[in-house]
Amino acid sequence: MIKREFIVRASLLVLVLGIIATLVVLDRSRGDDRPAASATTTPTPTPTGTVEALPTTSPVPRGGKNSTDAIPTPPPGIEAIACQKLQTSMEIRVLSFNTKRSFAGLSAVNSAISSLDPDIVLLQEVDRLHGRTGRVDQAAYFAEQLGMSHAFGANVRSAGGGEYGVAILSRFEILNSENYPLPNGPGGEPRGLLRVGVEIGGQEVRVYNTHLQNKLVGLREAQARHVAGILANEENPMILGGDMNATIGTPTLAPLTSLLVDAWTAGSGPEGTGPNGSRIDFLLTSPTIEPQRAQVLRSGVSDHARLVADFVVPASTDCPTRRRG
Repeated sequence: MIKREFIVRASLLVLVLGIIATLVVLDRSRGDDRPAASATTTPTPTPTGTVEALPTTSPVPRGGKNSTDAIPTPPPGIEAIACQKLQTSMEIRVLSFNTKRSFAGLSAVNSAISSLDPDIVLLQEVDRLHGRTGRVDQAAYFAEQLGMSHAFGANVRSAGGGEYGVAILSRFEILNSENYPLPNGPGGEPRGLLRVGVEIGGQEVRVYNTHLQNKLVGLREAQARHVAGILANEENPMILGGDMNATIGTPTLAPLTSLLVDAWTAGSGPEGTGPNGSRIDFLLTSPTIEPQRAQVLRSGVSDHARLVADFVVPASTDCPTRRRG
């Protein structure tokens, strides 16, 4: 999927170099049409006493070329024009997967991820340096194995120093990241909303990952409303995924589906993702990002199935403007 991004960048470079080369050729060809070097006259006496003008040419600059015969500067804005001509939509694959802390083994979970060849991976129930899972930074491990960048959102910190939360892996460069704490209450577990910005097709796409409260319905609904409030202020195209612990059509999902499109509109096959067979894991996107296909795939490494979907990210109308932070 990401190869198309490299092709666009390479084509842009070739086009800009080609334009510069063309300008050089045109500039030099115009030089061939210039009038001969201006002549000056020096009076010289003749035997009869009259004065005759003899031509002398102006000196040639060092190097043997006219000083105006230099490589021309490309017109202002040429890179932006070339960039806009080469902008193109891109198809990407996104995976959302609750790994159950990778109790089945890191290698087995990694295989379950890599077999689907995703471009972006949203993981829930991820440990970092936690004693119960061998003090491994699980997000960093998967990123290294898959050749991806990663970000981790720590929502629970143990007394022993380990952390528990969600992670995002990406084949695209991660430009920025932030983890937003979600509302909590008595009997609840701290939860968060992890966000990264990635450059896709010449624009920044915001990718969000969350894991909403399990048993406390009212708290889960409050968390979903909080997430929707954050997304409502988002100006960039966005993708939201995660374990919502709620099914479609419930008050929990209503604030999110009012803003975003459910990837399962392009789904096929069995749709149950959770332990009880219900679809509680979701991938939702901005209306401009079009779902092409979606599928649920079971595996033996977690009590959740893997939800994978292919999307088309539309061509940017502007050249990249990176915002880091």
